[in-house]
Amino acid sequence: MRLSIGGVLGIIGGLVPLVYIGWMLWYFMGVGGNSAEGIAMIGLGPTVMGLSIVGLIFALPLIIKLLRAVSGTDRVPGSRSEKMGELSGDTQGFDADAAFANYMQNRDSASPPPIASDLAGGDLDPVTPRPGGFGRKAV
Repeated sequence: MRLSIGGVLGIIGGLVPLVYIGWMLWYFMGVGGNSAEGIAMIGLGPTVMGLSIVGLIFALPLIIKLLRAVSGTDRVPGSRSEKMGELSGDTQGFDADAAFANYMQNRDSASPPPIASDLAGGDLDPVTPRPGGFGRKAV
């Protein structure tokens, strides 16, 4: 279990709204006589239900952070090598200069696409027309 300073601050930051909402629910329960009937009788039922739902929404990120911190799945596998100077197995032996030279060689050997001035006799039929723009079609 690895927790950083940012992770601990995130967990504490996630607890602050939950403590506030929990205190408000506890207060409204006391006003309503510590029963659901008492809360409904004084008209605080929708308020308590809304606070409960908001509290659950605020609790979800905290639960996810705690699960990631405890299970150790807070990092994506392969995102960082264990030793900073060591290459991963996927990039071992890869030469970027050779790959770029191969790309440039294949690019130069490929023929460019035909343009309208290259066609015989100025025949523009083989060229695909551009699709119409915005608005009505011309008939």
